[in-house]
Amino acid sequence: MASGLSIPRTLEAVRPALERRLGIDARGLAAFRIALGCLLLLDLLGRAGDLRAFYTDAGVLPRAANAVLYPTLSRLSLHGLSGELWVQATLFVVTGVFAVLLVIGYRTRFVASILWLLLASLQLRNYLVLNGGDTVLLVALFVGLFLPLGERWSLDALGRESRTPRQVVVGFGTAALLSQVVSIYTTNAIFKLRGSLWMEGTAVRYVFALDRFTVRLGDFFAGIEPLLVTINWAWVGLLLVAPLLVGLVGRARTALTAAFLAAHVGMFLTMELGLFPHVMVACLLVFLPPSVWDRIERLLSGVMRQLEGRLTTVEGHPRVPLGPSLPASVRRSVHRIAPAATATILVVGLLWQAASVGYLSVPNDSPVDPEDHSWKLFAPDPPTTDGWFVVEATLESGETVDAYPHADTGLDRPPDVAATYPNARWRKYLSEVRSGSETERRAFAAYLCRSTDGPVESVTVGFVREEIRLDDPNPTEYVEFGTYDCSTVGR
Repeated sequence: MASGLSIPRTLEAVRPALERRLGIDARGLAAFRIALGCLLLLDLLGRAGDLRAFYTDAGVLPRAANAVLYPTLSRLSLHGLSGELWVQATLFVVTGVFAVLLVIGYRTRFVASILWLLLASLQLRNYLVLNGGDTVLLVALFVGLFLPLGERWSLDALGRESRTPRQVVVGFGTAALLSQVVSIYTTNAIFKLRGSLWMEGTAVRYVFALDRFTVRLGDFFAGIEPLLVTINWAWVGLLLVAPLLVGLVGRARTALTAAFLAAHVGMFLTMELGLFPHVMVACLLVFLPPSVWDRIERLLSGVMRQLEGRLTTVEGHPRVPLGPSLPASVRRSVHRIAPAATATILVVGLLWQAASVGYLSVPNDSPVDPEDHSWKLFAPDPPTTDGWFVVEATLESGETVDAYPHADTGLDRPPDVAATYPNARWRKYLSEVRSGSETERRAFAAYLCRSTDGPVESVTVGFVREEIRLDDPNPTEYVEFGTYDCSTVGR
């Protein structure tokens, strides 16, 4: 018997269900915008301490070395136009100003566009210090360009005179943002299922046995084996049900989102993973349904009224002039291309993740392998080796001194291996030195020659590799990468 419903009517019947699952509360987008802006400021402050080391020609990756490693990408970086410290500092300040403007929602789309270009430029200047959190941040900000991030809780919203703000935003853009988050978890789950340690229940024990990652409360929990085994299976289970972040609605979605939020807070309290847990918390905010934002708005109503009173005049106009807007013709063009652009982002993102896990084939001559740029945090298995760097410098007088810049290290195990890596970016960079090419090692050696006190003749770079054995002593092995003459590698 033929169905009495035509295809258009069927679509109309499922539209409310799709909108409930793919729509994002405008206040959730505002919280997402504020969180991204704050994270960008936090990221800049963290990078600023290593401004000379990571972004100038006097550091670990001069522009010449970056051009050898990444001949195409290095040309796309505005930060790569100069190796001077003052130029990099100026770009950092400019980026920080735009991050503040994003937080307060001033000309939000224009500001977010400039901020994305500056962030991409910064990341391309030194690819060796990036981790998964940096990629998520860049992708999230890019998708946000096509969403009304300034619809609520912004100077833009205060300056709006006529149109009533939307309560829920739904479209290809929201689908793209939600799907990006779900694909991170789902891809990671697929890789973990292909490993052995996660399926044995010991992966989290290995993670917490890696001293270079464990910080804060991590050392305390590292000794509680039953808890770590429970966390192992709980995290795998949570990753497997990640698609329900879109499939569920109401309280069920709130509960699942809260579980992911709690997991990322736990990561921050126990491990040094860079921006990853922070940016994932920011992205999860868009999954919270309107009922949650209603409660939050009621709780913060007094604070919001005070802020609005300080930011607006008696007549209700913003105290900060919003400046000229884009011409109406440009705005109309943006609105016309936005659906096609966001639909493309959605499709390409899903195809990329499918290719990264092997569900789609990639041409043999492809310049990029999606698997190399997929979400593999501790997957398919976490590392089972730890270690620390040992660097000796030979002075012109013949004296040998410890030249490792972050801690006193030697063949004996340091009291805290994590302390030999000052932050997540140094740990990521040094892992690239350990596993990378001779170009990275020579650039690192040249930096050591320049940064070590005294007339240095040569530096010897080595690494003490520690094999993790959960129930036995950890054996160590010293690996020497080479001795580099300072006059040859450059000072």
